[in-house]
Amino acid sequence: MEFRILGPVRVRAGDRPVPTAGPRQERVLAALLLAAGRVVPVERLVDVVWDGEPPATATRQVRNVTTALRRTLLDAGFADDVLTAEGPGFVLRPPAFDLREFEAHAERGEYREALACWRGPALAGVAGAALEGEVARLEEHRLSTVELCLAGELADGEDVVAELTALVLEHPLREGFTGLLMRALHQRGRQADALRVYQATRRRLVDELGVEPGPRLRSLHEQVLREPPKDPAGPCYLPFDLPDFTGRQHEVDRLVSLLPEGAPVVVDGMAGVGKTALAVRAAHLAASAFGDGQLFVDLHGFTPGRAPLSPETALEALLVQLGVPANRHPDGLDRRAALWRARTAGRKLLVLLDNALNEDQVRPLLPGTGTVAVLATSRRHLTALDGAVPISVDILPPSAASALFTAVSGRQDAGVAKRCGYLPLAIRIAAARLRHRPQWTVEELAERLGSEHDRLAELRAGSRDVAAAFSLSYEDLPLVQRRMFRLLGGHPGTVLTTGAAAAMAGLSERDAGRLLEDLLDAHLLTQHSRGGYGFHDLLAEHARGLADPDEAAVARSRLLDYYRDGGDERWYAGETRNLVAVTEHALAHERYDHAWRIAEHTTAHLQQRGRRDEFLTVARAGNTAARRLGDPDAIQCSLGYLADAYWESGELGAAMACAEERLDLARSAVDRAAALSRLGALHGMFSRYDKAFACYRDALLLASADESLTSLILANVSHNEVMLGRLDDALASARRATEIRLRNGDERGAVLSAAQEAVVLSHLGRSEEALSLAERSVRAAVELAYPFGEAWSRIDYADVLLAAELPAQAREQAERACGILAELNHPLLLAMAANSFGAACRGTGDPEAALRHHRLARDTARRIGYLAQESRADHGIALLME
Repeated sequence: MEFRILGPVRVRAGDRPVPTAGPRQERVLAALLLAAGRVVPVERLVDVVWDGEPPATATRQVRNVTTALRRTLLDAGFADDVLTAEGPGFVLRPPAFDLREFEAHAERGEYREALACWRGPALAGVAGAALEGEVARLEEHRLSTVELCLAGELADGEDVVAELTALVLEHPLREGFTGLLMRALHQRGRQADALRVYQATRRRLVDELGVEPGPRLRSLHEQVLREPPKDPAGPCYLPFDLPDFTGRQHEVDRLVSLLPEGAPVVVDGMAGVGKTALAVRAAHLAASAFGDGQLFVDLHGFTPGRAPLSPETALEALLVQLGVPANRHPDGLDRRAALWRARTAGRKLLVLLDNALNEDQVRPLLPGTGTVAVLATSRRHLTALDGAVPISVDILPPSAASALFTAVSGRQDAGVAKRCGYLPLAIRIAAARLRHRPQWTVEELAERLGSEHDRLAELRAGSRDVAAAFSLSYEDLPLVQRRMFRLLGGHPGTVLTTGAAAAMAGLSERDAGRLLEDLLDAHLLTQHSRGGYGFHDLLAEHARGLADPDEAAVARSRLLDYYRDGGDERWYAGETRNLVAVTEHALAHERYDHAWRIAEHTTAHLQQRGRRDEFLTVARAGNTAARRLGDPDAIQCSLGYLADAYWESGELGAAMACAEERLDLARSAVDRAAALSRLGALHGMFSRYDKAFACYRDALLLASADESLTSLILANVSHNEVMLGRLDDALASARRATEIRLRNGDERGAVLSAAQEAVVLSHLGRSEEALSLAERSVRAAVELAYPFGEAWSRIDYADVLLAAELPAQAREQAERACGILAELNHPLLLAMAANSFGAACRGTGDPEAALRHHRLARDTARRIGYLAQESRADHGIALLME
């Protein structure tokens, strides 16, 4: 339970914000908190709400607003005495209050902890003349605390130059900050910089206020003039080190450790990922190891409105920073580079080369000695820079991205960092816009960034523009690479494979692969795996915005042909994560023939790999497309895989409806047999074993010419015959199913029918054979990397072990099956596994675990309508209750 005014006025109950009812209630809450624990007269609240121009009903309105606020606090769980009416006004007694926490930390000298209580300007968003004095008082308290904090850290020898530089820029007339910055610079051997800071402040005081600096600052100026630095250091030209730099600790540590080793280090990454900020932070931290100075040049490889710096011009800037006058620089790149190498030889220097275009721009700037560290940044992989150590920078992790948003905006993140794709530049722009629009909420900003079609338009602030940053990378590409970039933006999936790219561009896979690698080197693509590329969300939006409609339509048509045709197992392995998006994309663009045909072959792949949710989504899209196409053959085919998807998902009633409709539409014997087979399996789950047997019998007659379907029906027949007590027939059916599958190379199918055979042998009392066969079935599933088959065979193995009175081993198998099924999210098999687990727990004398798993099985089976497993669970629970 916490109240906040050091930033936006907020109330929180645990992790939940307690909303206030508009600006009047916020102003009343602010006034009560500023006088926490004391009576605030109603007249004061009227003044705060209306700034001296109240209506006639102001007193009554204020009392109504305050009463409503009290009701809100009570509803949120606050105690009765938090807000009470007393005498002429009201008293608010906050149980936890950020201002109180700030003051307590400050009194104890815990200044950093005190300043961490601030989340933005005090009373942010609560305007009004009546509160201006309080806001100014709080801000002065904060700034005084900052001064005390930095003075103490400076006395301890800490480097606070970067933070003080930012504060002096923000508060140029505050002499306390100027004095601290002068001391910090002088302490680090930067006497000239300290004197420049004094002169800039003095000039501003005279120009704007007509006064000279105070005696303390003048005395410090004389001291800096009188006392040269004790440990003079070389010049420092490093850019400002952002005080709100966030995350990247691993990369910073690595850079700091690499720089003294002598090899050039190149930080590369996509536009806006924060390469410069990272390099500057690392350079400042490593600076103490380079006592002869730290140099900096922006090479303008990707700067709007600027041509890239030539190596000659870059060398001129570096030599000037070393103290070599421009009139002493030789003409010609080679002679100027030779002078650079001579002047740097043996010196301890750090050179930061920002925003490099390519290797040719950087190579002449490399010194000839390992004592000089070179740190470069670029949007491209500088692979041809011999001896360089590359460090590629990715987007921020979600937690660090949210922390950056909070640091820049002063408000807690509520999904903005995610909408920015965790890209630092986008986050900084969004946070800056919010900071200058206190009337916006974070949630409103996140909503504005919610559309994938206009996020880039929102991510602009002054001269900073995410789309403009991307455009520079794009415009640097040759025409053929630009075309590929544009086309790839139209891919609806998340993984861009070489095959798909080749199809979209009408190229060979070899040529497409080369272009993808070129885009990867330019950091316009990322690489998920070998042969699998991807877009950052914002780059994908940028690519789509560049596309020509006619060009995009041709590419989309080629892409859908590519997915309609499918491929081998390797093809499916690469394209699995795209199948849902591509099928839905085809459906959305009314390419119905493509949509149902893509679903026709991809559903089998998704089913075999246990990707249940994707299986169902693709199957539904395929069925919708077939119905819109109006082709009876397509409809009955799509009903087949949709029935299987519903079965896998435990939606047995929907599966039954699909199978029955398919049987009505099916024309060929094989299609009718497949429909009857699924109907038989579903009847069995509802414990209608005679109906199931009739379906299987008719299906076998119709499927005689299709051995794959025959083996599936026989495996199901075997299970049904066990339930009917026909064990010899059940064994024969299972063995025949296994024989057909092995003959046809269906190793996965053989795993399932062999496990069924082991169960039948167990029922026949042939325990040794059953145990051996069940164990082999499990081992085969593991070797085939077939998780669905492994779970199924472990369930059957557990039941065989239970029949052999080996409950401890059965428990192990059932538990492992449950673990696999939790990942596969397969409710039907989970009901079976949980029942076997429960029975094994009963056998090992663990009734609590047994009851827990039988109840899980019962609830799961009841939810999906699996009557046989529900009955088994009820029986197990009844045994435990005796």
